[in-house]
Amino acid sequence: MNGVILLIEDNSEDIELFRLAVAQSGAPCDVIAVQFAKDAIKYLGGVGEYADQKQFPKPTLIVLDLSLPGMSGLEFLTWAKGEPPETIPPIVVLSYSQLELNRHLTEKLGAKGYFVKSPDLQESVAITKSLRLFEAPPSYSAEPNQNTSE
Repeated sequence: MNGVILLIEDNSEDIELFRLAVAQSGAPCDVIAVQFAKDAIKYLGGVGEYADQKQFPKPTLIVLDLSLPGMSGLEFLTWAKGEPPETIPPIVVLSYSQLELNRHLTEKLGAKGYFVKSPDLQESVAITKSLRLFEAPPSYSAEPNQNTSE
């Protein structure tokens, strides 16, 4: 079974470049993109249009842009930090920002990695290959917790 990367990105060109880079990297994953952090929260909760888990499976990795309309990437990380850890897969930031402050803040908020976007396809492929290192380990269950003992 392929892993699923949830890409939170509002720029359609960056979404297409990321998808192409994933395909060229040979990573056995599907990319599902949402343009708003609030949609990612609904996706992770299986709410509304994201209720069908076959169509919207739990991701093994979240790739997050910082500059998003509405709720920013930093605000999303703050939200994720407050959620039970087993419900949120690893989050990696992919941003055009080269500010060390952003890198520091995202790490403090729980991001597992920080990469600077590149418009170059080969650099994007290299970044995509590095992202695989951050995917949830096999012990992370992409299925809802089925433990019924209380």
